[in-house]
Amino acid sequence: MTDVSIIVIARDVRDEVLSCLAAIAEHAAPVSVQPIVVDNGSSDGTVAAVREAFPGTEVVALDRNEGGSARNHGLRIATGRYRMFLDSDALLTPGALAELVAFLEARPDVGLVGPRLQYPDGGFQPSARRLPPVLLPLLRRPPLSRFFEDGAVVRRHLQLDAPHDRTREAEYVIGAAMMFSREAQEAAGELDPRIPFAPEDIDWCVAIRRAGYRIAYHPAAVVIHVYRRTTASRPVSKEALQHLQGFAYFQWKWRRQRRALRAEGDAMERRNWVLPEPTAPGA
Repeated sequence: MTDVSIIVIARDVRDEVLSCLAAIAEHAAPVSVQPIVVDNGSSDGTVAAVREAFPGTEVVALDRNEGGSARNHGLRIATGRYRMFLDSDALLTPGALAELVAFLEARPDVGLVGPRLQYPDGGFQPSARRLPPVLLPLLRRPPLSRFFEDGAVVRRHLQLDAPHDRTREAEYVIGAAMMFSREAQEAAGELDPRIPFAPEDIDWCVAIRRAGYRIAYHPAAVVIHVYRRTTASRPVSKEALQHLQGFAYFQWKWRRQRRALRAEGDAMERRNWVLPEPTAPGA
């Protein structure tokens, strides 16, 4: 059986996808992988380029943009013991896959783990975060971002003061790079198609937690991520409105569990995000 099925979604980012797949091909060993590209209706020749450059990659070509929930098409054909969501602008580094696989093998109570994310210049990118407050998307967009982006609410959400140099528990990790077990995925189900764009990664982590698994951050594995917050810089764009719509639905979906989720996060914070000793999922 394949070790890891790596699912990459794409839309008109041909060169990014090719670079992403090249890094997988170069740095996956000794882990066996099943690369899967789900194309969201690209018009820049992404599908043809991937098939030509990486004939071993499975390609699902959609005729429309399904956003992040297009990953479900990849999950349906995944054969790996573990599955990984990897953004097209994310690059594996040597040993990253092996680190994440070894971690999940040692911690069956952890359903999903995220690596340390770094910018191309080596700068740290906060990826293990607290669940967002209800008004967070508005606070991080102009004009309010002028007053709140460097404030306590955003700092706590991004966990800028939490330890990021050791393995620890997290409420969620961002979807640029996350690996999860087949068992956790089957327990949580598929990504919610009613959140086609952000925050589908937050919703996915909450679903895995509600299925009885923990979420972890493991910085021994490193992934380079060329991060673009386009919706924040263009607050009235179509993408920004889709993000706000998805965020509103996410808050409504989990409204009855909001208090319990907040209490879980507060408990993690009080123990300084130390990952408890292994327990059986759901215990």
